[in-house]
Amino acid sequence: MAAALESRRWSGNWRAVSEEGSARIDVARGRSGRRAAVADARMLPPGTEIVLVVPAPGSTRRARTVAAAAGVDISREYLALPSAQAPAYLIENAAGPFRVFVDNVLGSPSHGALGRLQDVAVGVIRRLRPRRLVGMLGAGSVVVGRRT
Repeated sequence: MAAALESRRWSGNWRAVSEEGSARIDVARGRSGRRAAVADARMLPPGTEIVLVVPAPGSTRRARTVAAAAGVDISREYLALPSAQAPAYLIENAAGPFRVFVDNVLGSPSHGALGRLQDVAVGVIRRLRPRRLVGMLGAGSVVVGRRT
């Protein structure tokens, strides 16, 4: 039950990185999801700020592909944790902000065998800081841009 409450509370966090009146477009996985997102973006008038919300895995590449096909000029990209649909954290997709997040915020729940596995993963991330790998496999993406 607590996870559901957290998800609902965080589902509007994408608004923190966009201006009022922005259009949110959820990009589903698969070719049909990308096509639908491109069609939705193309229906909007030029100059509209668009926020692409893209679930992991492969969210960064999928967001950039959709933006290019839809004529969206990307201004900002964020890694979204734990998910793009309900992000508790939106981390600018750049080395500096990712390093600050990993060093000061990232942790694991540490419960049972899964918690120990998560502790190991967090330790590896802290040592290596593989931002691109985390972006590719584990984090959703929230991408902000303007329709051209």
